[in-house]
Amino acid sequence: MTVPTPADEAQRIAALRAYEVLDTACEASFDNIARLASMVTGCPIAAVSFTDVERQWFKARIGTDLAECPRELAFCAHAILQPDRPMVVDNAAQDVRFRENPLVNGPASLRFYAGAPLVNPAGQPLGTLCVMDRRPRRMNTEHRQALAHLAETVVTTLELRRAMNQARGAALSDPLTDLGNRRALLDALSLAVARHAASGVPFTLLYLDLDGFKQVNDQQGHATGDRVLRQVAEVMRGGLPAGGCAARLGGDEFAMLFTDDWPEAVAERLRQALETAMSWQGWAVTASIGAVTVNDAGLGLDEVLAAADASMYRAKGAGKNRVQHRWLSQVSETAA
Repeated sequence: MTVPTPADEAQRIAALRAYEVLDTACEASFDNIARLASMVTGCPIAAVSFTDVERQWFKARIGTDLAECPRELAFCAHAILQPDRPMVVDNAAQDVRFRENPLVNGPASLRFYAGAPLVNPAGQPLGTLCVMDRRPRRMNTEHRQALAHLAETVVTTLELRRAMNQARGAALSDPLTDLGNRRALLDALSLAVARHAASGVPFTLLYLDLDGFKQVNDQQGHATGDRVLRQVAEVMRGGLPAGGCAARLGGDEFAMLFTDDWPEAVAERLRQALETAMSWQGWAVTASIGAVTVNDAGLGLDEVLAAADASMYRAKGAGKNRVQHRWLSQVSETAA
């Protein structure tokens, strides 16, 4: 069983993914719209549905436990083909498109369907606000209009949600390097401390301070200094273990937070990669790195930050361009 796709399917899918809404948790704003659609139309089943590449996924659902279904079975996959109007099926058992559909002749026994496309400001249908029933019925003009207006409210909610996510992302990122900022690092570190207290999994925090940056910035200008900082960010992204966080704390100070079985090796590879990248550009810049690995659940965020900062200053004092690593629950300390 196949369903035709919109002519701009690639752009439509890209638009849907840009909202970062698929597979997210329930949200009251969407649940309330689905509930209101059910109440207004008198249908026992309602959903905010998004049509992905191979599936239909429900962001909100009332009257059904179904969270998703294959796209070829989805009524909504047909509804998005006509984004300018709701699609209404009075009796699916008598509709040639759906009478062989397992959702109709199987345990779900769907008969009535009405779906108003969720059309974004660019004109792309992302899915539908749909209502369903297990018995045939008709939908009057007022209910069709109400469903369409509620669908517009879903799109407005999506746009507000995206704007809030973008604003939060901007608040947590450094505009020059596109790394996280100090606030992003503190948020990530707070989660790491809490996770360590609950599970005992060690984590490592690196503090980086650039050696020689001030001279490059003063002698070659701030534009070159900005290039240095962006290059450092690029190297850090390339050396960041999966699930880690890299941040610029301000000026020429950076940090990296990660979980890895070989923290000293990660820190040393980063130091070497930075030295190589700077040398290729002809910049006399290196990094002094303070690294602390936490395997003591009794330590708090401030203690971890202070320990990383102290290790970084020891790296500076020991001759720069080196790593000072410390296991916070042990006395041992290593330098590379």
